[in-house]
Amino acid sequence: MELRSEPYLPTFIHWRLTLRHSGAPISVGLVLALAGCQAVPARVSSCGPESAPRKAVVVGQILSDTTREVACHPLRSAGTVVIEPLLTARAAAYDLTRKRIGLHLLPAPGPVPANRPVLDADALEAELTRVSGDGLQPAAVSLFATGADALDALRQTIASAERRIDVIMFLWDNDPVGWDVARLLAARAGPTLEVRVLVDGGGNMLQGEPKEATAGEANAVVCWLSRQPYVRVIRTRNPFARFDHRKLVLVDGRLAWSGGRNFTRESFFVAHDLTYTVTGLLAGTMAVRYEDFWREQGGPPGAPLPPPPPPDAPAVNAQARLVRTRPYQSNLAQTVYTAVARARHHVYVTNPYFTDGRLLVELTEARRRGADVRVILTLESGSPLTDASNRVTANRLLRAGVRVYLYPSLLHAKAISVDGVWAYLGTGNFDALSLRHNREFGLAVSHGPVVAELEGRFFEPDLRPEWEVRKPLSVTAYEYLLEAFASLFG
Repeated sequence: MELRSEPYLPTFIHWRLTLRHSGAPISVGLVLALAGCQAVPARVSSCGPESAPRKAVVVGQILSDTTREVACHPLRSAGTVVIEPLLTARAAAYDLTRKRIGLHLLPAPGPVPANRPVLDADALEAELTRVSGDGLQPAAVSLFATGADALDALRQTIASAERRIDVIMFLWDNDPVGWDVARLLAARAGPTLEVRVLVDGGGNMLQGEPKEATAGEANAVVCWLSRQPYVRVIRTRNPFARFDHRKLVLVDGRLAWSGGRNFTRESFFVAHDLTYTVTGLLAGTMAVRYEDFWREQGGPPGAPLPPPPPPDAPAVNAQARLVRTRPYQSNLAQTVYTAVARARHHVYVTNPYFTDGRLLVELTEARRRGADVRVILTLESGSPLTDASNRVTANRLLRAGVRVYLYPSLLHAKAISVDGVWAYLGTGNFDALSLRHNREFGLAVSHGPVVAELEGRFFEPDLRPEWEVRKPLSVTAYEYLLEAFASLFG
């Protein structure tokens, strides 16, 4: 059987199916459903002289990618159409019954006891292994809280490559940082060092700076990079408006750089964010998953890489596993819920987009068990929807006895620490998009000094008395409406 995708117009796709077989007739529909179409790499949009409006470009991409997805993967598409609305409906029911009604019926919790137990780490790990399907692996994790340190780590990561550099990026601005990273990658690419890049089709179109830039201007950096020798750039397709929100630079399958930072000046020099590097077997697992997704997006197979060496024993500071959100699977959400549900001593949370009702309820229940629960939000996210939602969320948390801190400027970090023995850090926000829809990934870290380092270097400096909310914020009816919308779709 040969099944190919032909060049397609903005509103439809031509398909040519050639079947060679003998014996009984083969159902074309069955073959399509089971085999799907051969993947065709998508090129970055607006690399020509045209100055198309960005919203028109991203809408066209979504329609085109969705049409292709339905034609090539009808069963998977049907699952998306059925399953995701069911998940949204379940979240809405939980949000209504547990968050909007249930929390109001509960009395205020008592003070946090001075002598509190710590969760049973072994029991938690047994449960998380069941939830994620993956066991823990020893890892050497380095944290970078400042943009300057994160950028230095990125440059060193790229400079250390010997065989291949693999990149996934959501937002790649046409600014000095974006150009600096692109030129570093192009300079390293050569006959013996391939550079492969997956860039999301919607990041620059939706959020690239400056807002008045055309589609061609917003994609100028990645368009230039796609023309460089020994560099292959593929646009990640966005069927059903599913975006790839991951940020990853992977070197030789042995060293990974990741976290919340995009390739933008704002990410490194304006926003408060968290970046990490990891070596060891987890980097090898990331390489395998990158290869699978690269091929799914139409990329040719990469040359085999040797397995990553284990990190030196003195460098191992964590036992960790990968967690992610992808179609039909969100072990990221389930892992976070499970860890918070077992908290006994304390939970620290930082995230600019905190709209998930289940996590909010789990945090309030941890507080009622006697844990010291603290959440860092911001009212200066740059999004009116997010800022309005965070005002309402802050009041709900305060009413439940949770301590809330408002970061005074742009916050973009995504992390949780539980009882000083478990932590999550990654690309995923605590909202519907990251926990149920878009592609995300991160580390769930256990048993190691890196958890205490995360608390000491990252959380504790942000838990400032002057940033703590002491009384409920003023909230309008319109902001309550926006918060309800964000809880389901934001």
